[in-house]
Amino acid sequence: MLAFVNTFENSYNWIMTDSEEARTELAATAGVEAFTRLLHDPSFRVIRALLGNSNLREEDVLILANRKNLPVDVLESIARDNRWAKSYPIRLALAKNPKTPLSISLAIARYLHLFDITELSRSTLIPLVFRHKVESIVIERIPGMALGYKKSLAKMAVGNVLLKLLQDRDPEVVALCLDNPRMQESHLFKVISRKDTAAETIRMVAEHRNWSGRPLVRYALVRNEHTPLAFSERFLQTMKLLDLQELYVDPTLPQAARPLVHRELLSRGRDPQERVNEQVFEIDENDDWALEDFDVRKEKE
Repeated sequence: MLAFVNTFENSYNWIMTDSEEARTELAATAGVEAFTRLLHDPSFRVIRALLGNSNLREEDVLILANRKNLPVDVLESIARDNRWAKSYPIRLALAKNPKTPLSISLAIARYLHLFDITELSRSTLIPLVFRHKVESIVIERIPGMALGYKKSLAKMAVGNVLLKLLQDRDPEVVALCLDNPRMQESHLFKVISRKDTAAETIRMVAEHRNWSGRPLVRYALVRNEHTPLAFSERFLQTMKLLDLQELYVDPTLPQAARPLVHRELLSRGRDPQERVNEQVFEIDENDDWALEDFDVRKEKE
């Protein structure tokens, strides 16, 4: 640790005493012994000159590719330099750098390993638009993915990747998705509301120790024709009166579940034919914000 501090202090003193012009000239021709100081130079002129140095090594460029304070043109120069075109560590570092232009990051991402791409999709440091593009790349690979990869991915995936895996037909993959701590209630609402979701997946959600107790999930499950009636009957007993009234007039409610809702309303002394005067919220299945707002309103009632 002391050696690192001394090196840093020496580099700082050197930067402060030598002019930018002198450091720039040195960067263009310096040998590897001077790179320790030059790679962390705050002057972008110095860094640009360093990139043209024929003595520059892969490990030196990797340090630069990881710097988050470099301008876009410097990162572009690294990405377009044929000397580093086949360096996987440098390409990965550029993809992770939030300052790298989107076009370059996307071009690199398509050639990265699956779990590196997945890690990118989880990073809050890179722009949201890039994370969504990366998610699309992972989703494209899922249909041809081996079961072992799917299971590993289900443990670490987030967002739309997790949503896609949740629709897999393999129960092991679905089970791992349901146990993923990054799973969100809005994800399950979307999957349960889809007509093509497997009956086995619906049953697994209904039986899950955690998700089966969530009000929004229970509401969606009762509306799904694959939910066993025994589960629907139990869920209805814990629902709020307004939810029951909304379900009863919902045209998408399975016919087999309607008598259960009717009976539950009667047991609470309410006329099933009574009109629901509360405001109805229409939710787009692609609108996470709307789903979250819907959930909040439900909790407050």
